[in-house]
Amino acid sequence: MNRTELDSVPAAVHPPQLSHSYVDAMYQVLSANGWFTMPKYMLSGMTASCFRLSLHRQLHRDSPMAYNWMAEHTVAADLIGIVSAQAAGFHFTPTFPLYQKQAILAIRKSLKQGTGVICWKDQFVVITRSDDQKQVFCYNEISSRAELELPYDQLGRNVGPYWHCQIFEGQIQKDIRQVIRESFIQAVYKAEVHDPMLPESQYACGLQAYDAMLDALSRSTYDAAGAYETLVFYAASKKDASSYTRAACEYWPELESTASHYERLSAVYHEIAALLSPDASHTPALRQQRLLPLIREAKHTETEAIQSIRLLLREPIENRFHDVGLR
Repeated sequence: MNRTELDSVPAAVHPPQLSHSYVDAMYQVLSANGWFTMPKYMLSGMTASCFRLSLHRQLHRDSPMAYNWMAEHTVAADLIGIVSAQAAGFHFTPTFPLYQKQAILAIRKSLKQGTGVICWKDQFVVITRSDDQKQVFCYNEISSRAELELPYDQLGRNVGPYWHCQIFEGQIQKDIRQVIRESFIQAVYKAEVHDPMLPESQYACGLQAYDAMLDALSRSTYDAAGAYETLVFYAASKKDASSYTRAACEYWPELESTASHYERLSAVYHEIAALLSPDASHTPALRQQRLLPLIREAKHTETEAIQSIRLLLREPIENRFHDVGLR
């Protein structure tokens, strides 16, 4: 039997988990390979992932994952010097079996080299090993901590129409101060520019997402379970942004004002999350009314944070003319 193990992911160090977000999955792979040794919030910040805010206008539960995966995951890896390759698309297309076959070969090759692979299995997961005799990949499930099997021929055949895999191939060294600087330029881009992959009639991005939140909550036109998952997810992201910005002050002391804004933003989101319940029956109108001023405060605080970054990085941002996201 040809059984490929990812020996560098011991359970005692990296507990089995089904990743809630792309950053969780990325951290599992990179830390296992020794390619990233800082805390996860530093990865969330250095890849600019914690600065993204996009959501469905009715706060559907897919909101945290509504963004251009191929583009953002390429940028996330590139920002920290990781060379990567991706494959993605829709599993209902006629050419899917051909792409699936190539993806299986690429994943098996990566596992043989000791590197796990990020895969979309209706959530981001990390494939940690393969068994050629059984023709299966293995990944870990968060709730039961059980190792689950994914048959080769089921790779990409998700409940939703999308499939996606990312393979990390190597690393180049980068100056951490330059990485931090670029991550905050990307923060401005994410705050001010709508993701072109998302129809504006259905989704809102960056600072405009707050207006969509306020509209949905005030009109009670939101999905209760989706609102819970969306706001709890972004509360965790803002906490990462706060921790990252504070740590970045050690390399760039001028970020002190920005760090204070993000600390306040994280505190506001903590209050927001405390008011939420996954059960729609536990979210009465009074609680919704308590949420509205907190959402307004979050918008004001994040706007101030972005303005403080623009002040620090005015020249490089302006030199990029119409597209601040260009690097």
